Amino acid sequence: MALFDFMGKRKVELLAPAGNYESFLGAIHAGADAVYLGGEKFGARAYADNFTGEEICRAISYAHLFNRKVYLTVNTLIKDSEFPELLPYLEPFYLAGLDGVIVQDIGALLAIRNAFPKLAIHISTQMTVTGAYTAARLKELGAVRIVPARELSLSEVTALKQETGLEMETFIHGAMCYCYSGQCLFSSILGGRSGNRGRCAQPCRLPYRILENGKPGKEQYPLSLKDMCTISCLPDLIEAGIDSFKIEGRMKKPEYAAGVTAIYRKYLEIYEERGKAGYRVEEADLKKLSALYIRSGIQDGYYFKRNGADMITPDSPAYSGSDDALLAEIRRRFIDTPLKKEISMNAVFSIGECAKLTITCADGADCGEMPVSVTVYGEKGTVANKQPVTEENIRKGLMKLGNTSFTTREENVQITVDDGLFYPLKAINELRREGLERMEKALICSRERATSLQSDPLTMVESRKTSDGEKMLCTERTDLARRVLVSTEEQLQTLLQSGFATDILYLDSEMSGLSPALLDIIRHRMTDGKIFIALPYIIRRGDTGQLDTLYPLLNMADGCLVRCAEELYWLRKKGYERNIYTDAGVYAFNRQSLSYWLKEADGCALPYELNRRETELLISSFPGQNLEQIVYGRLPLMVTANCVAKTSGHCRKRQDAAESFALRDRYRKDFPVSIRCQYCYNVIYNSVPLSLHEKVYEDRASTAIRISFTVESGQETDKVLTFFAGLLQGENLTPPYAEYTLGHEKRGVL
Repeated sequence: MALFDFMGKRKVELLAPAGNYESFLGAIHAGADAVYLGGEKFGARAYADNFTGEEICRAISYAHLFNRKVYLTVNTLIKDSEFPELLPYLEPFYLAGLDGVIVQDIGALLAIRNAFPKLAIHISTQMTVTGAYTAARLKELGAVRIVPARELSLSEVTALKQETGLEMETFIHGAMCYCYSGQCLFSSILGGRSGNRGRCAQPCRLPYRILENGKPGKEQYPLSLKDMCTISCLPDLIEAGIDSFKIEGRMKKPEYAAGVTAIYRKYLEIYEERGKAGYRVEEADLKKLSALYIRSGIQDGYYFKRNGADMITPDSPAYSGSDDALLAEIRRRFIDTPLKKEISMNAVFSIGECAKLTITCADGADCGEMPVSVTVYGEKGTVANKQPVTEENIRKGLMKLGNTSFTTREENVQITVDDGLFYPLKAINELRREGLERMEKALICSRERATSLQSDPLTMVESRKTSDGEKMLCTERTDLARRVLVSTEEQLQTLLQSGFATDILYLDSEMSGLSPALLDIIRHRMTDGKIFIALPYIIRRGDTGQLDTLYPLLNMADGCLVRCAEELYWLRKKGYERNIYTDAGVYAFNRQSLSYWLKEADGCALPYELNRRETELLISSFPGQNLEQIVYGRLPLMVTANCVAKTSGHCRKRQDAAESFALRDRYRKDFPVSIRCQYCYNVIYNSVPLSLHEKVYEDRASTAIRISFTVESGQETDKVLTFFAGLLQGENLTPPYAEYTLGHEKRGVL
């Protein structure tokens, strides 16, 4: 089989990226079953060329002509000010027959489902779906496909599909994020360019030094993952039941989209023909993939490993060079050469009768193997006075297919013509043009829609009502509620000794010494307030056993703080009857999403990426609801499956392991790394704490506040508590820390 040949049946969808219309054409021509692309709004690649509205509609028509699909990315968090634009933006694409929309924001999901019930909703990897509890809930909400977290193993993806029946779409090639997608604030907090808004500046590709117990190692790139390439293990992924194989790369050149698509199409067909036993990847093809914008070294992602130093590009995150000759070949074969559909023609020209042309396409759109036929009629044939039209004249006119999307062969053009017939050549051309236009419309229009918007998105906003049968929220105070989160026993002891009054004390579930006895001690020491257990930032299929062990302790507490949706729905499945609050990483970014989470949970922490005005809009829209804002704490910039300790060669599970780890950047700023061995993930914290002390001092009654302690010592904890206690009493004090950030309190994100 030649390098770029692709023929045969398609059972697993090959999904290619398109950053612009030229990339789209290259991907379609190279054999993609579907293409995902972004428009001028709401896409997670704001710096790609992206498509105009007219180009999206044109792409949908072109894809449908060749039995392919188009998915639109709406995979960003959406601000309230933008929400009224969402559905009008999508409507023309919906009417044109858009095949699916990829979403991150839960509010957007609900609005799209209500307005466009026939539009397939795919859940973006930005939603950080790691297990079946969340996936099952999303299915109830109307999702048909999940793009799970890229960190899931192949066995986890298989189980997710078996347990939910949802389609699974997973990445098979391209660049990889170091952080769980949707949980990265690194670019956002450091530079104002949010990955949740499609503007990531990729700080993970910058150099850092790993600090072990304060001692710096050599400068390297410990957060830069090698690019994924799964061509060698494709049969395993196919046999696992994955529905769609996704190629990353909307920011890359058209030659990348076309070339990578063509090679994967080739090997999908090889598997189809020969099976796993006969599957072999040619070395020449591996070299071609490496020449198409691959970073130094490749790996097969997380399908077969949890993490490891061999996944990192420690020396350089730069792309290797490309092969100009290969790029030229790809351009010639797939970008500059249009795709054609094979048709047959049957024409009848009779004296005194209207000319009749029937065009048939055996490969009908959206019809499987069913052919599509159209018939058009032309002028009546007359008796020739001088030179009659010949079969050769007619055939020549009908086969002038030129720049159309169709091709045919002489033997597939059947002509019946009366002797002595006159028929103008111009009329033959008009008959052909009308027939081809009818055929193109017939192939495309089967997926177009006639209905428009069915609801106003703003009517979805509802306040949560508490009936007599529902449990009451923990905090019923009208003044400023105080909440404190502690991560270590030292911080806890300092808090208990300080006398700082708390409405809710959050205890990190991974804190050493957490036990029923400790809860009893805390209740004895606290004069008032509730105790909540803060669950891990990420849980996966293998973690539920540990959570089951923890469950009796959760029932002893007054409630839980969930840091991912999977925990919330796990608790609901268990029949948990205590209060459940969502943390800032369960995004309530607009009124629509906040309305949803306030129905699912009993309280919500507001996200980090809204400015003060945007936060106050949410608070004022839900008066009396249990909302809180984090006013102090080191922001979790990254939650990662890969491990800084393991990358350094000093895994915490070894006896010689360091007690503390951090990353030092080029400006000598240190970012503490919390190694969470119990659930096997890392949290990389900001180099300085968030501190909204001015807001606490000036505006004391907006909503509940939370002070979060992560890596602080007992002495630092005491100083922070004393400082905020003074602020809450109306004292204008100087912070006890020299450096801090206001986060997005004033600037917000674009």
